[in-house]
Amino acid sequence: MSKLQRIKRKWQENPVVVAAPGPSLTNEVVEALDVLPDEWRIIVVQDSYRLMPWADVLYGCDERWWDSQNGAMDFAGEKYSTHDRDSTSNDKTAAAEKYGIKLVKGGPGAGFSLDQGLVHYGDNSGFQALNLAILFGSSYIVLVGYDMRLVGGKGHFFGDHPPGLFRRTEYESFAKKFDKAPPPDGVQIINATPGSALTCYPMMDLDEALNGYSTEVSR
Repeated sequence: MSKLQRIKRKWQENPVVVAAPGPSLTNEVVEALDVLPDEWRIIVVQDSYRLMPWADVLYGCDERWWDSQNGAMDFAGEKYSTHDRDSTSNDKTAAAEKYGIKLVKGGPGAGFSLDQGLVHYGDNSGFQALNLAILFGSSYIVLVGYDMRLVGGKGHFFGDHPPGLFRRTEYESFAKKFDKAPPPDGVQIINATPGSALTCYPMMDLDEALNGYSTEVSR
């Protein structure tokens, strides 16, 4: 049985980008992230890894998604998901052993978990990936691809998930989970997703958000 992780605060000196697979995750955004200084870390959420196979961490909460991607076996970074041994719907022991996924205990809760051994669900992978970035210890986190709405009839940069995966996205419900999750003390979360329906964090242009780390945080 895969051992549950206690997340190490190994990114306390690193700014982080969390990239969700919203329709705004364009090649232009990917190119900007590809040339970031070495101090930056990147977490990709589910299908975002297809655009950024060089990211540091891949996060996905849906076992069926991992199966649909054959475990993203060509992704060289770390793979994470939540797990609950006592849940019939979130026991990922088999997937973790098959695909090399690191498991951290998942559970319900308002806001972000600050327990290094627990990620709050928030009902979506984007919430959980952001919680993971916080547990890694980053104090400066930039969100991209967090549209939380349809753009041109598309909910993801690639269109719709194939049959067998969740195809109906409850954006309004998801956004409410973020509304109840203010940044922990000492953590700055910036949403650099143009036109995002997620408005609970400060909005910035991507270039401004990426340049803001050196000017506002590290000095």
